Amino acid sequence: MFRSLAALVGLVLTSVVRLDAQTWQPVLTPALGDSGADVEITRHPNGQLAKRVFRRNGQPHGLWQEWDSAGRVTYVAEWRDGQGEGVWMYFHPNGLVRAREWVTRDVWHGPSEGWHANGQKAFEGINTRGVKDAPFRYWREDGRPYGPWVELLAATETPRPVVPDGWPADFNAWDVTFAPDLELLFVGTGDNDGNQRRIMMRRWQRGTWQPVERAPFADSTADEGSPIVSGDGAWVYFNSTRHVAQEPNNPKRELYRASRASGWRTVERITFTPTYGEVALTLARDGSGVLWSGRTHGDPSTALYEVQLDSASATREASRLRIVRDLSSLHTGDTSGEAFPVLSPDGSVLLLSNYDIGGPGTKEDIFMVRRTSSGWSTPERLSALVNSPGDEKAVQLLEDGRTLLFSAPRAERAPVYRVRLDAASSTPDR
Repeated sequence: MFRSLAALVGLVLTSVVRLDAQTWQPVLTPALGDSGADVEITRHPNGQLAKRVFRRNGQPHGLWQEWDSAGRVTYVAEWRDGQGEGVWMYFHPNGLVRAREWVTRDVWHGPSEGWHANGQKAFEGINTRGVKDAPFRYWREDGRPYGPWVELLAATETPRPVVPDGWPADFNAWDVTFAPDLELLFVGTGDNDGNQRRIMMRRWQRGTWQPVERAPFADSTADEGSPIVSGDGAWVYFNSTRHVAQEPNNPKRELYRASRASGWRTVERITFTPTYGEVALTLARDGSGVLWSGRTHGDPSTALYEVQLDSASATREASRLRIVRDLSSLHTGDTSGEAFPVLSPDGSVLLLSNYDIGGPGTKEDIFMVRRTSSGWSTPERLSALVNSPGDEKAVQLLEDGRTLLFSAPRAERAPVYRVRLDAASSTPDR
């Protein structure tokens, strides 16, 4: 743990971090007198040095330092030609390091870590081009771990509620999906009769889950639901009727997606299928996926299809999804139906709910199939740890490939539960 400026400067001078295809090297601060070099210096009203910024050709280049009015360093960073580039360090008033961040081309990229004022580690993780693409770890001042990585990834062989507190009274959390950093979730909700379907979201910020808010891409004039974050975390896919105002002859649900890069605001349409409804799409990192759709029988009867997302834009004549195979007969010799598909991020495991498999009117249970060289394996019903006489459905298989999130009618009335997948499997991995 680095607790002083001197120790951190030593680290900066000796460390090399891979940034894309380049190797980061410290920026050489220009010497005054070099062509185009100058330095900006400002002071606090009491005369104490407030800021010193070296520039080259008018742009920050090299060392950037800031102090408070008592003369204590608060910020030390490196810049290159007007953009952040290198190691940025922030300090507590007692001189200990508050945070150390790697920056390249003006975005967080590389290790990120911080400490409390008492020297206890506060957080650590990796940013990739400005995005937390994996869970960060957090600790309180007394060293106790907390945050989504504990709430979601701590191994458990018996189901445990996920973020059970803070949901509004009588809030229907029908569909829940987490971003890869586990600090953002989208939730599909509606009234008790299945109407007023909306997509909401919650953020984990400032050490706690914030109140439920409307998702940035949500259209309050449409019925929308079944949000699922893609395996690479770059998109959230959902169904919507937002097109009906322009297409009154197409009341069926179509698939859309919103991009993380846009702050979840920019929406693209994925399908144009007015003769049947699309329900949900789950995608692995490589673009392979499973679609829950009414393509075979028409709404409300639905089926599952293995699909591939094509790069070409959707048109009114063709969707972005190419059908690879029909998965509606994963269970053979029965009249039950498959629904609520969830792919693992690497595409090797498919979780689905099967309804009516015990006879007409029976409840939904979760089954698991694995991708093999010859296709999908025979569906395996998960154990009684997960499945009950009520309805269960898989919500998400997290990046670790071990943690299953699922919804079920439990006494705690939490929207989501977590359990180790191998503990819930009747044939666990060895």
